[in-house]
Amino acid sequence: MEGLTLFQAAFTVLGVLLLAYYCSRLLGKQWVKSSASGSMRVLEHIQVGQNQKILLLQVRDEYYLVGVSQAGIRLLTKLEGDFQAAEEFLQPGGEPLPFRELLNKYLPPHKKKGGDTDE
Repeated sequence: MEGLTLFQAAFTVLGVLLLAYYCSRLLGKQWVKSSASGSMRVLEHIQVGQNQKILLLQVRDEYYLVGVSQAGIRLLTKLEGDFQAAEEFLQPGGEPLPFRELLNKYLPPHKKKGGDTDE
């Protein structure tokens, strides 16, 4: 019995890649259906450490800030407000505002010792 020819090896690798792609698409669709069907959504998340995240969760009409790490899941706080309206952080073209503009918008001007404001 001879080994595989180059054509047979390439055909086998292509077949395995196509099956892997099909299975990943099928499993991905199933996961989206199961995660989006409930009344809980992850609105935002941020990585704060190697295995640590902070999640902004919406459960019906309430919002929660949750910390996730290897040690477990911990409720940080319940939040007030509507976190869906983030249009104030976007420029007219849909691009995010530069960080400096956000700081200037939400932080009061810094006063120097002489009484002048820092521009």
